Amino acid sequence: MHRLVPPRPLLTTSVLVAAVSLFAPPVHAAQWVDTAAIVDQANATFSGYGPALDRRVAEDLDASVNSGIEAALADFGGVRTPAPAPVVEIGAAQPLPNYEVRTDLESQIMAATPGEVVHRVQGSWFNAPAVPAESIEAESQGTSLYGPGTPIYLGEHSMCTLAVTGTDAEGRKIGITAGHCGKVGDSVRSADSYWVGDSGTVVATGTGSDYSVIELGSNAAITNSYNGVTVDEIGGTVVGGQQLCKTGVATGRTCGPVWTADQRSTMSQLCANRGDSGAPVLAGTRLVGVMSGGMIPNYDLACRTPLQGPLFMPSLSVNMDQILRDMDGSEGPGSGFTPARIE
Repeated sequence: MHRLVPPRPLLTTSVLVAAVSLFAPPVHAAQWVDTAAIVDQANATFSGYGPALDRRVAEDLDASVNSGIEAALADFGGVRTPAPAPVVEIGAAQPLPNYEVRTDLESQIMAATPGEVVHRVQGSWFNAPAVPAESIEAESQGTSLYGPGTPIYLGEHSMCTLAVTGTDAEGRKIGITAGHCGKVGDSVRSADSYWVGDSGTVVATGTGSDYSVIELGSNAAITNSYNGVTVDEIGGTVVGGQQLCKTGVATGRTCGPVWTADQRSTMSQLCANRGDSGAPVLAGTRLVGVMSGGMIPNYDLACRTPLQGPLFMPSLSVNMDQILRDMDGSEGPGSGFTPARIE
């Protein structure tokens, strides 16, 4: 993700429960995990909101996880220095940027995935979503395919995830992502079919809500089902305790419970990191929100590896009903939005 949202007072209890995290592994294997330092930081951040986290719990977790990783490495002859990640070609003459397939032991352990591990976003150890067959097929015809969960580049430096595609009342092909990912006028291209080139432009951003409207061009096709992520309905309310899932370019598909929700946004224990901004937040196949950011402005508290389990800061998403109201009220691009359908 590219921006973190300041904490809101009503969310303090659940944040105190969950705001511990893993660092990316440092040079010395004995300190693969250092959640105690993160607990110290979380306690300082939330010192005015209630009881502090017990540092001893974090120290016990560090000792347990570090020992487990060391034991796993010992079974394979100790820490191995990974070979340089290969540049991967995906059905095209030119390799994709920010797309590495790694098989070193470190990557497999930290991704909790045996065999090949796809890395697409720096700082995330998760096995990222690979380029799907439907994108490769579209690219062979000179087209970029966009749907829920498609990784996208905006402007020169921003990589995010698309929440949904469809058409508006004027028949324009529309995509929706997080507002902080880019500014009006930024070009957009698919990270899965990078060499097709730019195939969209940011044409509007939310007023008071973190979303952007992308108008897609003639070299873009849209779908409601992409790389195993399907959107059949949009909008609707969520309630505390409800299970939601998201799929983003950094951490893939993750699920977690809702802590609290209001008319505009939802806080949940969904794992997310840089690049996951804009990802579809789903209740089944119903799109209920767009991933915005984490509760605390510190990426060290974010979700970095599956080894964390639920020990990471909660995430905020913008409710889809709020986005639809905003777009309809603007009477501009996105107004009268209808999600794409597979014919």
